[in-house]
This record gives sequence, structure tokens and C-alpha cells, in this order.
Amino acid sequence: MNKRKRGTLYEEKAREYLIKKGIEIVCTNFYGNYGEIDIIGFDNKVLVFFEVKYRKNLDFGYPQEAINKNKRKKIYLTAKEFTSKNRLEREEIRFDSVTFIGEEVCWTKNILWGDELGI
Repeated sequence: MNKRKRGTLYEEKAREYLIKKGIEIVCTNFYGNYGEIDIIGFDNKVLVFFEVKYRKNLDFGYPQEAINKNKRKKIYLTAKEFTSKNRLEREEIRFDSVTFIGEEVCWTKNILWGDELGI
């Protein structure tokens, strides 16, 4: 299986996982001028931007390590673009990740804060 197909497969698994956890999905694969956000949804009244990462094993590190400062900044700027285009600027927002090591899934909340990006 190539990297793109695997990414699509695990994004779908993450989406299904989040729906089971009560997340109302509003968008998948939003492409903006700065990059892509894998999944966007509401956790109760909080608008959440999800980054999905997969690793078959830990040979190349933990999946969340791939969400480096540069990637987080792109996610933040893309989220700002999404909220602006959809008139959601007043919503409370949060940035989370859904990571996989093999088939083990982990949902981590609050992976990003503006002050760490110098914003």
C-alpha cells in the first residue's frame, strides 16, 4: 500500500473513532493556502482541528513527533483561514491529534498554543 492510500485509510479510521467518541465532523481534508487539516469537527461547542498521523511501529519515532513546530504553524494558519471563510471566528477552538502506532489509537487534546509559535 502506498503512503497516500495508507494516509487516507488512517484518516478514515480516525474519523470513525472520533464519531464514536461524539465528535460532529464538519469537514475532512480542508486545503487552504498554508496546508491541509485532516479533520475538523465539534467536540460539544468547541471547534477542533485534528491532525492524523500513523506509524507502523516505533522504528522512526512516535507519530506525534512528526507534528513539528513548522507543521503546527501551518495547521494554525490553515485553521484561521477555515474559520474566516466559514464565519466561525468567534468559536472556541482547539487543536488535537489522533495518532496510530499499528492499530493502537491515541487522541491527544491541546497539541498547539499560539505563544509557542510566536503568534
